[in-house]
Amino acid sequence: MINFTRIAKFEFERVLAESIEYQNDDVMQASDIVKNMALIAFTRFAKSSSLYFSLGNVLSTSSIGLHVLNAMRCRDGVVMPEQVINLMASVLFCNIGIIKGVLEDDDGENQKISSDKPVSVDNTHTDSSMWSYKAFRSKKFIQDISFLDTNTNFKIVSRAIEYADFFGAIPLDNVAVDETAKYVRAIQIISLMSDNNYDRKMVEFYLSAKEAGLIDEKIFKNLAEFREKWVHYFWERLYPDVGEEILLLRETSQGRAIVSQMYSHL
Repeated sequence: MINFTRIAKFEFERVLAESIEYQNDDVMQASDIVKNMALIAFTRFAKSSSLYFSLGNVLSTSSIGLHVLNAMRCRDGVVMPEQVINLMASVLFCNIGIIKGVLEDDDGENQKISSDKPVSVDNTHTDSSMWSYKAFRSKKFIQDISFLDTNTNFKIVSRAIEYADFFGAIPLDNVAVDETAKYVRAIQIISLMSDNNYDRKMVEFYLSAKEAGLIDEKIFKNLAEFREKWVHYFWERLYPDVGEEILLLRETSQGRAIVSQMYSHL
């Protein structure tokens, strides 16, 4: 049987080694922490039934996160260990709450979706149906795992998780958003727009959002209209969230390839 978690781990560590791993001792120690975080995330996402929020998605977003860190290193000369850990923790776990059964308080059909007791959810749907609750659940997941809670700045990661969802949630006031949160939101968008299987990803994204009840049918009546109007939607609503990160990625050859792929889809 193919072990997709192991494949994802090897690919992630390959990108990590090419981007930030071989710097000073502090950054190398941070890299070891990030490797363990990635394994935690990949193991959980291997069980996801969501079309879009899958193991492949978290590998893609985390790889772009590493390329962003590499671009920051090329621009500034160095990245700080806490930058590495908090950014990558936010990227790896901002969507993990979408997976049913991932929290300690989840129990069969009952899922923890707020500070109240777990409630029954419809298990005839995929994990995409949990989209509206994933920010709360993702933050709770961080707090439930001692290794994650101990090694991250929860205030920074929590804000980034809340701001990461560029489609399903009302964004935070920009005044309350720090650099890490802005990077994490941009990484989610860039991952979708630059995917090698962009057309398939768009279908998965649409079907997942529709299952979660997040498609505004006044804007997108059906899948065909979604695909037709998405580029305009991107330029109007999403580009302001990625403009600075696109410029940053152009600092490296790998980043320029990501940006080029993204623009080819536009």
